[in-house]
Amino acid sequence: MLGLRRQRAAALMAGEDFRRALPEFDALAAVYARTAGPAGYDALECRRHAAHCRANLGQATAALREFQEVLEIVSDTGADASETALDLRRSIGLLLLSEGRRTEAEGVLDTLHEDMCVVLGEDHEETLEIADLLARLRRPEGPGPS
Repeated sequence: MLGLRRQRAAALMAGEDFRRALPEFDALAAVYARTAGPAGYDALECRRHAAHCRANLGQATAALREFQEVLEIVSDTGADASETALDLRRSIGLLLLSEGRRTEAEGVLDTLHEDMCVVLGEDHEETLEIADLLARLRRPEGPGPS
């Protein structure tokens, strides 16, 4: 049953129905946290998806807090350079940037880029995207249109 609920929530999110997906992901995260622990993969994934929903609903402060809490748990397990950790750090950096917190965003994205160069390689598509974003941030006029 949880799998079906999760598929439904994912479908809602894919359809950009973030308002309906959010409570589903929150409820699923709570169930997974009770059954497998708060650091369990499923609980963390549902929390991460809930944070994306919050960000898309304009709840930036709550989304940022959720991303940071999930990242802290992921980092505590020694998975600082995992795909999940890199994705969380990217989400945090982009959310900070969208909130006008440019200096903080640049700090997050700069260390993310350094780690991506080591983990994924300098020529990896995602590494290049972050490098391009940082280059645009460092231009005197700031980031241009995407």
